[in-house]
Amino acid sequence: MPKGRIKYLPIPAFLINALLLCNAFLTAGYIVFNGVNPLRKIYVFPYIGALVLWGIITVKLKMYDFPRIIHMDKIVSKTVYGIAVFAMISAAFLYVGIDYKFSREFFLITIVSFGIMLICWHMMLVVVFKAYRKKGYNVRNVIILGYNIKIEQLIKDVLLEPENGYKLQYIFSDTEIPKSLQPYFKGTEAELIPYLESNQADSLFISLPANQSYLINKYISYADNNLIRVNVMPNFTDYLSQKFYMNYIDNLAFLGLRKEPLESMSSRITKRIFDIFFAIFVLVFIGVWLFPLLAILIKLNSKGPIFFSQMRSGKDGEAFKCLKFRSMTVNTDSDSLQASKNDARITSIGKILRKTSLDEMPQFFNVLIGNMSVVGPRPHMLAHTDSYKQSVHKFMVRHFAKPGITGWAQVKGFRGETKEIKDMANRAEADIWYIENWTLMLDIKIIVLTAWQVFIRGDKNAF
Repeated sequence: MPKGRIKYLPIPAFLINALLLCNAFLTAGYIVFNGVNPLRKIYVFPYIGALVLWGIITVKLKMYDFPRIIHMDKIVSKTVYGIAVFAMISAAFLYVGIDYKFSREFFLITIVSFGIMLICWHMMLVVVFKAYRKKGYNVRNVIILGYNIKIEQLIKDVLLEPENGYKLQYIFSDTEIPKSLQPYFKGTEAELIPYLESNQADSLFISLPANQSYLINKYISYADNNLIRVNVMPNFTDYLSQKFYMNYIDNLAFLGLRKEPLESMSSRITKRIFDIFFAIFVLVFIGVWLFPLLAILIKLNSKGPIFFSQMRSGKDGEAFKCLKFRSMTVNTDSDSLQASKNDARITSIGKILRKTSLDEMPQFFNVLIGNMSVVGPRPHMLAHTDSYKQSVHKFMVRHFAKPGITGWAQVKGFRGETKEIKDMANRAEADIWYIENWTLMLDIKIIVLTAWQVFIRGDKNAF
C-alpha cells in the first residue's frame, strides 16, 4: 500500500494563499473603484507587505501542519483566528505606518473576501486530504502491544477510520481480546520482536500496566533502533477513567486531568474581543430600541422594578450580580426557588420574555463589564451552587470558565428546570465538555444554534 507523505503541502498551499490575497485585492479594487483604480501603484506595496505578514502568520500558527486526526471545526477556527490577527496587524500598520489615506472600504472588502476564500480553500483542503488518505496514501502501519478498554477505544475511534491515515496490522497481547478484534490478533507479547524482525511497521502503540515498565523500556529501545515511532498509552485504568494529558513543570512530568483552551492568554484575548464586539453590536443595534419597549411593557404589566438582579456563581466560584429583565412578580423566593412550568410568579409579559430568552438581554452589560461571556456555562443561584456541588459529581469544574448568556448545555437541550439530579449532571457534563473543547467557531456555532432554537424551532424547556 502506498505511504506517500505530503511533505511539500505548505509550499503550494502558500502560493494559493498568495493568489487568493491577490484576488481579494483585485475584487476590492473592482468594487471600490468601479474596476479602475486611479492609484493602482500605491496598492502594490501594501499587497507585498500583506503577503509577507500572512506568510509569517501562516508559519507562526502552523496553518498547514495538519494533524493526523483532522477536525474541520478546528481547522476553520484556526483560519478565522489567523484572519483576525492578520486584520488587526494590517489595520495598525496601514493607519499608523502609511502617510497617505488608504481606503477603509478597500481594506474591509479585502479582508472579508480574503477570509471567505481562505476558509473555503481550507475546508476543501481538509476534504481532499481525507479522501487522499482513504485511498491509501499518507498511511502509517500500526502494531499494538497490550490490550485494555482504552486500546479498544483507540482502535474503533481512530485506527479503523481510513480518513485518519492509519492501517492496523496486528495486536500482540497476553490479555484476551474480544471476538470483533480477533482478526487482528497475531500473538503474545513475546512474539512481537520476532514479527518485527521480518515485517515492517511505522508506529508501535504500547499500553502495558505500570508494573511492566521494564518491558515498555525494552520495546521503546528496540523501536528506536529500528526506525519505528513509539506511542505509549499509560495504563491508569485502575484509578483514572477520564481523559488526561501530560504536563511538565521544570522538566517534571505530571498528569493533567483536562486541557482548557481558555487557559491560553491568546485564546482568552480572542474570546474577550469577540465578546466585546458582539455585546456592543447587540446593545447598539437591538438594545437601543428593544430595551425601552420592554421596559414600558414590564412596567405596565406589573408593579416592581424593570430589572431584576441576583447574586450568582461566576468564574472560579466568585459571586457577581447578574442582570435580567424582571419576568416575575416581586417575591421572597427568587433567591432559592427555581422557576417551574406554570409558575404562578411569572407575569404574562414574563412568559413571553422567558420563552424567547429576552429576559436575559441585560446580561450583555455583564459581558461588557467582564463578569460574563456571550457563551459559557449558565450561572446558577448561590444556594443552588452550594447544593449541587454536594450532589453532582464534578459540578464545580464548570466554574473554571466565565458564565455565559447561552452555552453548550442549553443548545443540547439541558436548560430550564432541573427536577432530578441527573438533569443537572447532564448540564454539568455538557458544560465541562465545552470548557475542554472551546474554540471561537464553537462559540459562533452555539450562538447560531441558540437563535435557531429560540426564534425558529422553539424550546419546550423555556418557561
